Amino acid sequence: METHTQAVAGHYDQDDIAGAIRAALQRAGKDLDALTIDDLAPADEVHTRGRKATEEVASLTTFAPEMEVVDVGSGVGGPARYLAQTFGCRVTGIDLTPVFSAAANALTELVGLADRVRFETGSALEMPFDGGRFDRAWTVQMQMNIADKPRLYGEIHRVLKPGGRLVFQDIVEGPGGPLILPVPWASEAGHSHLVPAGALRAAVLDAGFKEVLWRDISEAQRDWTRRQGEKPKPETPPEVDIHLVLGPDTTLKRANSSQCLMEDRIGFVQGVFEKVLG
Repeated sequence: METHTQAVAGHYDQDDIAGAIRAALQRAGKDLDALTIDDLAPADEVHTRGRKATEEVASLTTFAPEMEVVDVGSGVGGPARYLAQTFGCRVTGIDLTPVFSAAANALTELVGLADRVRFETGSALEMPFDGGRFDRAWTVQMQMNIADKPRLYGEIHRVLKPGGRLVFQDIVEGPGGPLILPVPWASEAGHSHLVPAGALRAAVLDAGFKEVLWRDISEAQRDWTRRQGEKPKPETPPEVDIHLVLGPDTTLKRANSSQCLMEDRIGFVQGVFEKVLG
């Protein structure tokens, strides 16, 4: 396991995330006995563009009820629950942060998906799964905290079946200068391990994958960010939002991330890669 992982887990650690989300849902007037994944989405889709990005990434390849999916860096589980609910597949999430995995399992129970979705705590560099187990591997904005990209993508390659696919959206290093900290994935420079888009693409290919799709969506992300900035700000912040996961400095983290994007300090890519039959 990488030596900085304890510090990274500490960056994400919050007290009783599931409890905070349950309380916020109640304040928002939601019936906890009739919750849906849409009720959770403002808090559990903890990545740029939230549910819209999850839907877009899911559309890049196929998912089906018989498939086993691994969500690497699963956070509090929004995308995993979306995949299970929408396509009927079985999803196993793995995340480095114990409080995330605990919250993910608790929220999955709340929406009645525990028979198809479960979460474990562990390192993406040493996953506790048999080789060739999964039909799909899913990651959304998670590799930023991992320095050893070859080992990460080699491990994902190991747990996929031949012909299985890795589908992802991720953040890459841009030419505009260093990060403005804090951002959602890093409180200090040592937490972040961004690489340029070309280096990330090469790391996936070098792990033994065949490219199916690769695209840079940085400009589309900037357009979305501009539109968000033009919207009137609510007088009262929403009860159910990603601040419940990212903590009290969420507004600053999000503002810094947006500034990094607009100044070309970071970029965004999406990809689909297939484990070659053999």
